[in-house]
Amino acid sequence: MFSRISPRRLSQLFFLSLTLFIGWRFSLWALALIRGTVPDVTRPPSVEAFLPLSGLMNLKYTLGTGTIHGAHPAALLLLVAVCASALIVKKGFCSFVCPVGFAGEMADRLGRRLKLERSLPTMIDMPLRSIKYLILGFFLWNILLKMPVPAVGSFLSGSYNLTSDIRMFLFFLEPSTGSLVTAGLLFGLPMLIKNGWCRYLCPYGALLGLISFLSPLKVHRNQQACIDCGKCARACPSSIAVDKKNVIVSDECTGCLTCVDACPEKEALRLSTSPEGGFWSPKAVAVIMVLIFLLTAGAGRLSGNWKSTVSDRRMMMEVMKMNMERTGVPNGNRIK
Repeated sequence: MFSRISPRRLSQLFFLSLTLFIGWRFSLWALALIRGTVPDVTRPPSVEAFLPLSGLMNLKYTLGTGTIHGAHPAALLLLVAVCASALIVKKGFCSFVCPVGFAGEMADRLGRRLKLERSLPTMIDMPLRSIKYLILGFFLWNILLKMPVPAVGSFLSGSYNLTSDIRMFLFFLEPSTGSLVTAGLLFGLPMLIKNGWCRYLCPYGALLGLISFLSPLKVHRNQQACIDCGKCARACPSSIAVDKKNVIVSDECTGCLTCVDACPEKEALRLSTSPEGGFWSPKAVAVIMVLIFLLTAGAGRLSGNWKSTVSDRRMMMEVMKMNMERTGVPNGNRIK
């Protein structure tokens, strides 16, 4: 059965399964704290992959002090790993790893089947693509450039950052207008507009797109082998005119190799460092992406910078404070 599934899809399913397992373990830990009891399970550090802003602030703190802050250290390591992956295999994280990207692809398929999906004209598409860069610029300016290191350290040690993962958990667990709008944009937008969330609103993808310009790997088109069928451009999830370019230099290219798979002339397109260089197969990219994250987790554990140094009992106190902020009583929540 697995032989019929592409390496990219296998990679996506592997990381999706891992994400669901981590989410299940984290939910057991978080719900125990919310209820005011000491958790029976340990908090999975990998959940910090969903805390990129905490990782960005820890990066600023580390650059300024030479030490990694003990609150959410995995967020920093995973942020660095994702950025490093963009240097190696472009935005491979988006197409081989990211569960949001995978969900967007499934929503895109559903939208096409229901004939809901539409492509926006260039005069609208281009300005909308700038939104994710404006969001990214806002965070980079305020955290990396404007915020002093002592203030970053205070924030990282503060109650809001310590409970940021639990706040994010509750944001989706207890539906509100904000969470419903966010979920609608995440999963509804790709049904209406091809690659909608990733193309217009994801600041993480914007960061990786900028870094990916430095990657030596690019999709190269051999003009002599190309038969100008246009299948590559039609298959591209990022709507890149692959059939019109000799080298794909674009911040939207995720290195998914969908264009290569769609090409009927196997010598016409290749992911490589040069037109004549050895090509990278989807299997090779999938293996590289898995190795990057396994090695990151291993390095974090060996160096003692993987698990948070904040104890569960300290977290119980912080969650009580959080509940008082939210409801006015220590355990005033709707979780039973």
